[in-house]
Amino acid sequence: MFKSFLVVLFVFFSLFIISKTNYADEPREQYTVNVDDVLQIIVQGHESLRTTAPVTSDGAISFPYVGVIYVKGMTLPDIEKELTKSLTGYIKYPVVSVSLSESKSINYFVYGEVKNPGRFVLEDDITVLKALSTAGGITLDGLYGGVKLRRKLKDNKEYKEFIIDLKNTKESSTNIDMHLEAGDILVVEKSRYFFVYGEVMRPGKFTLEDNMTVLRSISMAGGFAKYGSPDRVKILRIVPGKPGYESIKVDVKGAMKGDVGKDILLEPDDIVVAAEGIL
Repeated sequence: MFKSFLVVLFVFFSLFIISKTNYADEPREQYTVNVDDVLQIIVQGHESLRTTAPVTSDGAISFPYVGVIYVKGMTLPDIEKELTKSLTGYIKYPVVSVSLSESKSINYFVYGEVKNPGRFVLEDDITVLKALSTAGGITLDGLYGGVKLRRKLKDNKEYKEFIIDLKNTKESSTNIDMHLEAGDILVVEKSRYFFVYGEVMRPGKFTLEDNMTVLRSISMAGGFAKYGSPDRVKILRIVPGKPGYESIKVDVKGAMKGDVGKDILLEPDDIVVAAEGIL
């Protein structure tokens, strides 16, 4: 019985160690080597082959027996396989380990609501759209969020912030697909929301989509309930630097008759209130 228990315990810890190793190796599967990176290469049982190999400007490294090998764009496991294959003619059953000792690559960063946030190598002609694509694209939570680019000013610790209008909804937008520079930080914010309360069928919180107006918001909330009145609709809006809300009366009847100017565009965190009609 005790022997069986030890076997089970051994298997459990073996699986635990394997899972931890796989987890730790995940970044190695994703990181691609670039110019000016420094690799640490070890061949098990051959201490004399331990090598610190900088990646040259043409994307190559030099290693004993193998000579020059092009590694730019390869992952660390890919380089291990290539070196193992090349060393097989010189060493019996070579076991090669490659790790990233230092990364001197020029990088940019993508954070926020993207599938794979993190640091990326700045290659030629990387634009905002390409950077977002490289980071796996925008998540559902960020589809209607703001996109900002933070760029460090030269000889200054401060950053300049650019608003990126991906949908090109602003006539004066010139930042829709800017080229990135070293150290740029691209941030995709979470979608913003608005609220509809009172005499509507489905009151609650809603995603602030582009060109969201009061009429559209009431429609998203299922329309007016039994006692709701188009004559008694208002917006409660936060005013920066002031306590409480600003109350804005909305001429919903005018908007329903086709007067576009009466149908007010909503802003983030607006609260649309549909009150009961007066009998």
